[in-house]
Amino acid sequence: MNPRSLLRAALLFTVLASPALAAADAVVLLPLGGETDSDRLERVEAAMAARLREQGHRLVTATQARVPHPPAIADLETVAEGADAIYAVTGEIEAMRGQYQLRLHVYYRPAGRLEELVVLVTDADEQARLEDVLRSMVRRDGLGEDALRLTGEQETPEERAEREAQERARREAEEAAQREAEEALRREAEEQAQREAEEAAAREAEEQARRDEEARARAHEAWDSRVPYGADGSWMLQLVVGGRYAANLGALPTAMAQGGGGIFDLGVRLGRTFEGLDGFELRGGADFTTGAFGAIGLHVGAAWLGSFLVEPLFVGFGGEVGVLFTLSGARDVAFSAKISALWAWRPIEHFYLEVALPELGYASPGTGAVSIGASLHGGVRF
Repeated sequence: MNPRSLLRAALLFTVLASPALAAADAVVLLPLGGETDSDRLERVEAAMAARLREQGHRLVTATQARVPHPPAIADLETVAEGADAIYAVTGEIEAMRGQYQLRLHVYYRPAGRLEELVVLVTDADEQARLEDVLRSMVRRDGLGEDALRLTGEQETPEERAEREAQERARREAEEAAQREAEEALRREAEEQAQREAEEAAAREAEEQARRDEEARARAHEAWDSRVPYGADGSWMLQLVVGGRYAANLGALPTAMAQGGGGIFDLGVRLGRTFEGLDGFELRGGADFTTGAFGAIGLHVGAAWLGSFLVEPLFVGFGGEVGVLFTLSGARDVAFSAKISALWAWRPIEHFYLEVALPELGYASPGTGAVSIGASLHGGVRF
């Protein structure tokens, strides 16, 4: 243990061992700084500690042992609060031959007051000088008028006003610096929060772009993998049920002779698709017609249905021509034709429901008739 540490331990033991000092004002004496050797700093510090103890103060140990030189008021406030002390004392020494200049800082915690004084101390009367200076500064009332006496200066009112203005300016500068530091910390926190928000927004935008790209990829995949018409098999067998209203173009048998009537069809169709002709299908079949006239018809034709949605829905058109063998009236052979828009749905594999709407027809029994209606086709592919 070095001599300085031994001296601090001895001082602390002396203070704690004295019941009279237990209730005295607590003082934190911090290490001195300055442009001189460490031995002289330790000697002056020990002399100050002895004078403070003689004046009835209780020295306490600081948790924060060092402060900058010269210290700011915030540094001494932190030290005093940490040690639960009334005063925090430190200073700087500038050594000269046979004397030294002491710049003393005394912080009084209850009032938040920091006083500073620069005095000249000669080696010959060091003890008495330190006694006088510390007694005048380490007290509740503060330095007061003793500043002039201790520094040996006589101030004019103008000089005193200037000194006080300088002290106020210094305190205001310290407070402004502290506010500026706090403002800088606040701005830094805001900028950090803004950067984090921007980074979070960028990550969310990237994530949204990824989700959009995945959605587009799924849509393209669904479109590319949609079911084309006739994918379940090249052959198709349908049952057809339909109804139309017919208007005669001349004198026809039965009800047609009065100007028109309903026609009802029941039939069967067989279809065949071909590779390389997507959606195209040749169809042929037979119908039984009743209503305005009765007939059996044989038809051939074609249809085309395209896939325009990812769902198994198909849209197209179809037409057929054939012959009718009438069962009433003149009972002759007539020509017939149909064209229609086609709407198909594949609810399950191999099964199709198809609607021909509108369905336009022509038949030539007698002087002929035209018709408009619809038909429902249900079929399987194989």
